[in-house]
Amino acid sequence: MEAGIMQMNDKPFRIIVADDDFEDFQFIKTTFEEVQLNVHLSHIEDGQYLIDILKAQSKFSKLGELPQLILLDLNMPRKNGLEVLKEIKINPLLCRIPIIIFTTSKMSKDIEQSYELGASCYVTKPQTSEEWLSTIRKLGHFWIDCVKVAV
Repeated sequence: MEAGIMQMNDKPFRIIVADDDFEDFQFIKTTFEEVQLNVHLSHIEDGQYLIDILKAQSKFSKLGELPQLILLDLNMPRKNGLEVLKEIKINPLLCRIPIIIFTTSKMSKDIEQSYELGASCYVTKPQTSEEWLSTIRKLGHFWIDCVKVAV
């Protein structure tokens, strides 16, 4: 499922939300709409499918079509987030894509392993709708307005 959120004529910032929970994707999508950031969101619910799509994009299309950011949940079917993170970061065509681990886990072993495997940052999913709005707004403004990405 894809949702395009446009602002002016600039190209939208491409984000893949890799999360098997559709409600979480809806929270993210709604928040980006509310804060009017120029993004194009793609939702992928399966870790293996994410890897397959990224590999196909890197081989058969322009590098510019790869996502500029991935929000990655750890708990996903077929291939979990840590497996996905590891596979992306060892692939020379994909390793520059910034990845935010965006999950419910607060376990220190998950946090440590995520950073060891190359996560750009680790964010625990908010609990309330106000926290969702605040967290996604901050992430969006930081990654879209402040950070310069290489992909």
